[in-house]
Amino acid sequence: MKLRLFSGLAALALALAALLAACAPAAPAEPAPSPSAASPAPTAELPTPVTEEELPALYEAEGYTVTEVRGYLDDFVVEYTYGGSEPRLLDWVFGETGRRVYLTGLDADASYQITGPGEVRFTTGGVSSSTPWKGLPESGTVRVLVDAYGRVPEDAVQTTLDTVETWLDPAEPFYMGWWENGRPDTESGRFEQVYDARIDADGLSFSFIPNGDSQELFEGFFPAATTIPSFETSFDPDRRVFTLRLHNTCLESGGAETDEIEEWIGEGTYPKNLYPYSFPAGSLGRDSHFLRDVAIAEDGEDVVVTAVLAERAYRFTVEVSNLGFDNIPSFRIVFREKNLDLDGRD
Repeated sequence: MKLRLFSGLAALALALAALLAACAPAAPAEPAPSPSAASPAPTAELPTPVTEEELPALYEAEGYTVTEVRGYLDDFVVEYTYGGSEPRLLDWVFGETGRRVYLTGLDADASYQITGPGEVRFTTGGVSSSTPWKGLPESGTVRVLVDAYGRVPEDAVQTTLDTVETWLDPAEPFYMGWWENGRPDTESGRFEQVYDARIDADGLSFSFIPNGDSQELFEGFFPAATTIPSFETSFDPDRRVFTLRLHNTCLESGGAETDEIEEWIGEGTYPKNLYPYSFPAGSLGRDSHFLRDVAIAEDGEDVVVTAVLAERAYRFTVEVSNLGFDNIPSFRIVFREKNLDLDGRD
């Protein structure tokens, strides 16, 4: 499965994992906003027999706050946080032996249900629990591979994670980007410049560099880690026009002193004399399998891309990456046709 995660989250998740490990002997490794297939080392066993009533006190003695306990046969799923702050974490607790297995961390808007022995299915709307960002919705199932006595496979992996690839309906509005107080934050203060935009065989791809109108705007591109601009999609069913709006983004910029930029960021990070830089407005080129009449233009402080969707453009997803040692964030909009195995019949 391809990597689809914005650059800032991984570093923040690792920092939180280090804090948890320092504060409690049974801390799970890397409680990331998006669950990981990797599992931490086995946690300490709890006193037996384990009862639901005792679990909150046992966790609190280690510095955790239990937010919910769900029973399944003789076992339990414990939802908890460290010090009462996000992210929420999940353990599977074997009632007979007190053995604990860390399952996953949960995004802020995630829900979950027990689907079998040692098995939990989760869904999320994409809102991160550790950074003010909304990404793709996710769903998946995490399964415990050890039994009540802690027997593990030879490779010592305790859980397995199966995720479902996210495909979105282009007719439905979608937003990815900065998120604050339960809503999109389209005025984040980070301004970007389109570095490249093009039509691919199955969609569109974009890459970005800092806005070069001033040293202040240039430096504002880099807090914590670079990331793609916030964007939203819309669709006009009558004309079949798919619109992508890139917030706080421009097609041309310049004015900042090149020598001052290179002194601040280091020589060789970007091509020499990059600014002023301009990406041409207008058509992005010949039509593709899914798109025709693709055009790009500035609209106020945003960049807007429009395309006429072919009838075969049934679903799309977003792939996020970064080039140039984390200095050129990029993403792709990837379309696909209807797949009876994935989508069923009408």
